[in-house]
Amino acid sequence: IKSIVPKYVRISRVLRDIPAKFIVGGLKDSLRDVVKQRMKQQAIECKCIRCREYGHRAQDGWEIGEPRIVKMDYEASGGKEVFLSFEDENETLFGLLRMRIQSKPIARLGPGISGNLALIRELHIYGPEVALSQRNPTAAQHKGLGKALLREAERIAGEEFQVPRMVVLSGIGAKEYYREFGYSSQEDYMVKKL
Repeated sequence: IKSIVPKYVRISRVLRDIPAKFIVGGLKDSLRDVVKQRMKQQAIECKCIRCREYGHRAQDGWEIGEPRIVKMDYEASGGKEVFLSFEDENETLFGLLRMRIQSKPIARLGPGISGNLALIRELHIYGPEVALSQRNPTAAQHKGLGKALLREAERIAGEEFQVPRMVVLSGIGAKEYYREFGYSSQEDYMVKKL
């Protein structure tokens, strides 16, 4: 199945993803390692998000190139999805943004926001975690990739889909990040007029 998984899908863990040598008790299999080994033997390549993540590929010794923005549109659940990513020439994934063009109102936003809008469902930069106060030249975080993905999503939403608002499904810890870009809090969402 991994050979036909679309690039915008991330396969969740099925079994623990810890190498057996680090497990003291319990199940010692790492299904990911078993599957990777079998795929390598059969010369099968997986394009799922997890297999392409910057951190995994760097750890596995892949040659890492310069990231560039890649856009993929697809239909899902009766709507339009836009998948933006930063990838190098080998499709190594540095970060992604998932945006849904929403034609139905989101009830929790209230009557003031209705009609078409763009909903950012996920913004994620991969690689080793780096504290906000620190810099790591080999890490993908804190290099402006998230900002560039957000700006490109806003441009696409306004120019290609003519939606008046961008809505972000944001966790509490990320709300300050979106405030820096002109978003304001409304219920569980961050909202910005485009």
